Amino acid sequence: MKKTASKHSKILKFVIFGIVAAVFVFLIFLVTRKKPIQEKEDALPSVVIQKPINGTLVESVTISGYVEANAMIPVVPFVSGTITEYPARAGDFVQKDTILAKIDDAPFRQQMLQAQAAYFAAQSTFERIENLYKSGSTTQQNYDSAKAQADASKAQFDLAKLQVDYTEVRAPVDGTILIADQAVGGIGNQSQPVAVLADLTNQVVRLKVPEKYFDLFNLERESLAVKVTRPAEKNMYEDAVTSATIDNIAPYVSPESKTFMVVCHLDEPGSRFMPGMFVKVQVAYRTYNEVPLISLKARKMDGSFYIYEPETSTVKFVEGADFPNDDENFILSEEYRNSYIVMDGQNFVFDGQKVRIFEDALKEAIQGNGENATTSGVGE
Repeated sequence: MKKTASKHSKILKFVIFGIVAAVFVFLIFLVTRKKPIQEKEDALPSVVIQKPINGTLVESVTISGYVEANAMIPVVPFVSGTITEYPARAGDFVQKDTILAKIDDAPFRQQMLQAQAAYFAAQSTFERIENLYKSGSTTQQNYDSAKAQADASKAQFDLAKLQVDYTEVRAPVDGTILIADQAVGGIGNQSQPVAVLADLTNQVVRLKVPEKYFDLFNLERESLAVKVTRPAEKNMYEDAVTSATIDNIAPYVSPESKTFMVVCHLDEPGSRFMPGMFVKVQVAYRTYNEVPLISLKARKMDGSFYIYEPETSTVKFVEGADFPNDDENFILSEEYRNSYIVMDGQNFVFDGQKVRIFEDALKEAIQGNGENATTSGVGE
């Protein structure tokens, strides 16, 4: 009986051990079992993709500058005196010979009367000596002396009349008054202009162009296209834009600034371009038509980018190259014209990696990621 009880006890121990082992194995299975396929997919990096667009790209260089009148003419009086009239006003367009200021002419008229009296006396003397000389009653020397005195007196009289005329300061050319900062009662003299005139239909921008573009501007001058933009106040007016023509390219580079001067003449400045205004000058030197374009944000820091392959849901690395570009887009090789380009997420993937495409951005927000995801998909 004792042997039978001992045998049953051993069997019970084995059964209990087996049950415990089975439970332990089951628990290990629960802990170490593989995650569902859906969880794997959720762990894949997400990317935004887009197809290139067909368009035109212009390679250019943009340089800042200021509008200037091609010729600014300071109008100064040729005589000094008190300003008695001053009709000049900044912004007014005036024609040639328009009076800009009048200087007190009383002293100059007095000088003219004195010179006139001296001239009439010298002329009368000369005429008397001339009659005597013709009759042989006086010498050649007396005749020459009287004639010289009369000529000198006439020159003084003419100069005095001219000075009276100079008291009226007139516009030497047609133009717009840029500066008129004198006033009645002020002193007009040759050291300070009474006004500054400019022809606003003849405006230029003088550009200081970096040395590296010297060959481009000189060798490609005939094909360069120049556009001048005056940035307007945002949300108020559109930018003022006009074309321009290159008038002159300096034949040397400044050793101090490492730049050379380029003068561009505004073709149609209109009323929104004025001397002193800040402008941006875009000089286009090469145009590509009907090419595949994609935004510059697709490129990484080294110029490389990724394409997405729908068949395998993987991305492919493309080496960076000197792709033609402007401020917004760059040109892809023709082999990628119909490819999907990774626009966002390219910094978190590697060549050949499987990825997933962003679904609707609103759905991402609802799921609580707290970020404004970009809506994207496999676009046409």
